[in-house]
Amino acid sequence: MRLPTKQLISKIETLSNDLSQDQLSNFLDIINAMTALVEEASELSSNDNTPKSVNTTAYSSIMH
Repeated sequence: MRLPTKQLISKIETLSNDLSQDQLSNFLDIINAMTALVEEASELSSNDNTPKSVNTTAYSSIMH
């Protein structure tokens, strides 16, 4: 589910009202880490527009 930015900020603000300082600090650390991961994934996908082939043997063994 993807929320509009204003709605997402509102939900984060509401959630943060119920957190202790320590919990809020941990929560913000997680948000920062997730943001970094999204940025890194975006950079990787923009640098590599070539689809990767799937090793069907390895995929098949995982699925069974």
